[in-house]
Amino acid sequence: MASLEEELTCTVCRDSFSQTHPLPCGHSFCPACIREAWSNQGDCKSRFTCPQCQEERGEVPCDSCPPQAEEGQPSLAVKTCLKCEASFCAEHLQPHLERPAFSNHLLVDPLGDISQRRCQTHEEILRYYCADERVYVCGDCLLDGGHAEHKVKALRQVEEDLKVILQTLLRKAEEKLKDGERILKEHDNIDSLMADSLKQDDTQVGRLGSDLQVQVKKLVVALREITIRERQQVIERVHEDCSKVREEMSQMLSIQHYLASLLAETDPFLLIWVRLSAGQTLCSDLNNPLFIPDTVSLDRKHILEDIESKYREFITATLRCLSELKRELLTSPLTLDTNTAHPLLSISDDFRLVTRVKTRLPCAAHPERFDHWPQVLAIQTISSGTHYWEVDAEGFWDIAVCYRNIGRKGKEGNAFGNNKVSWSVTQQHDKKLAAWHNRRKTRLTYQMTGTRVAVAVDYGAGNITFSEVGPSGNLTHLHTFSTTFTQPVCLGFGLYKAELNSRISIVTV
Repeated sequence: MASLEEELTCTVCRDSFSQTHPLPCGHSFCPACIREAWSNQGDCKSRFTCPQCQEERGEVPCDSCPPQAEEGQPSLAVKTCLKCEASFCAEHLQPHLERPAFSNHLLVDPLGDISQRRCQTHEEILRYYCADERVYVCGDCLLDGGHAEHKVKALRQVEEDLKVILQTLLRKAEEKLKDGERILKEHDNIDSLMADSLKQDDTQVGRLGSDLQVQVKKLVVALREITIRERQQVIERVHEDCSKVREEMSQMLSIQHYLASLLAETDPFLLIWVRLSAGQTLCSDLNNPLFIPDTVSLDRKHILEDIESKYREFITATLRCLSELKRELLTSPLTLDTNTAHPLLSISDDFRLVTRVKTRLPCAAHPERFDHWPQVLAIQTISSGTHYWEVDAEGFWDIAVCYRNIGRKGKEGNAFGNNKVSWSVTQQHDKKLAAWHNRRKTRLTYQMTGTRVAVAVDYGAGNITFSEVGPSGNLTHLHTFSTTFTQPVCLGFGLYKAELNSRISIVTV
């Protein structure tokens, strides 16, 4: 057990590993240390050197050169032939490279000690590899029959097979490196982009703050006007009531003076005449109750109703400001991909307007171009987050969200909404709306009054929402798709009637 544990322990990092695959010199290392040692060879070395024994680092003399060459220095070998069991310098190696008789000899980098390449049982050179037992074997091992049912190949064949696999892996590594370079290049200017985006966001938030301050001031002014108006109305009402009381008091004062003068009269005939002519009216005036004004109080209910009305107006205006900010912050860049545009679609120079034309335009052949349906895709794709766009659409149009791998060639299953990889809303020639996905049509009862359409995509939630944008920026819901995205998505547009002046332009929010 101790021997096995030692065998499965890397002599470089001292970590254990599950399987041992010894190097030709007999030493074993964990895959990470082998990979690090190999990658550290540098450009000056073309072969791997064992990190422990450094076996192949020494100089190997040529076995065919005389013991003493010029100046007492032996010629150094450049290759070792495992069949001849000898090492050769460049001059003595030539027969192995030129003569057909040596074509089956296995040449390796110079070995000082060839015993590690020899079978410990038969003392023969190891020329084969058993894939079943993962061991090197010699010709006598095969004659013994111990590997009769095993997959055994000559080392040269194993080398060729492994190099084919390594070439494939190398290509994958190169592709990943290219992808990494492309990704880094795409993010080279991220700092400046984020700085510009932050500046734009700060401007938008500042504008929102100003708008909200205006709305708050309007609300405060309106509330003050309500309270002032209500109190002024109360004051005016009280003044009117007091005027009535003063008028009655003035009338009573006149009656008082009149009665006092009658009491001082000594002519009985005159008193009787007054009694008969004005006594009833005088009694009536005195019996009428004095006008008493209502208790002074503010109509709080009326004030609160006015305040609530103003507050609702404030909330509506605030939500409109927030909605405009939200649309601005969520709006992502959007431009059309001319490589995908059908020849019956004309793309503007700024790549933001597509128009349906009657005559096919000269377009170079491209594998991404739609060749049957008059459709075009946007360049930008999204794979996360929430995004918002607005477009101005006229005529017979189709606005879609789709995977980038939607079919481009032929008629069948490549129209937006007629497959599993696209979701669209269509306005037909009769102005009727319909939602499409996977060949399934959903008629929409709403009919648009304008031409502006909003598309919102919440990638994480899998929601695609189409809305009409009203004159004041308010959104009227048209249709929402709910799905689970498995690939990045992009916007696509289709225009199907040139005589209806069908066109779609991307709006800058």
